Amino acid sequence: MSNLVGILLSIFLMVLSAVITYKIGEKMSSRVIKYIPTISTGVGLIFFYIRVNFIPYKTHAFDALIDIPVIFLLATIFVISLLLALWIEITNKGNSHWEN
Repeated sequence: MSNLVGILLSIFLMVLSAVITYKIGEKMSSRVIKYIPTISTGVGLIFFYIRVNFIPYKTHAFDALIDIPVIFLLATIFVISLLLALWIEITNKGNSHWEN
């Protein structure tokens, strides 16, 4: 699988997971919506991790050199978005506590 196909497939999977998460959050709980960046980035991270470990590089041996920085970038974005979502969750609970 070439890098272009891998990146396009990853973007498609991330957008699909974002839409599914939004639809679930719209119907069940709006609290889920703040975790959309974390979930979609996690899906992209899992895709590239599976791609590096389980899909053999027969024709393009240097594809892994691009996949590893992409994994680090997605992992950094995942951690930052998770921390921000948790921070928003905690500050909103603190604000609703003082309003009651």
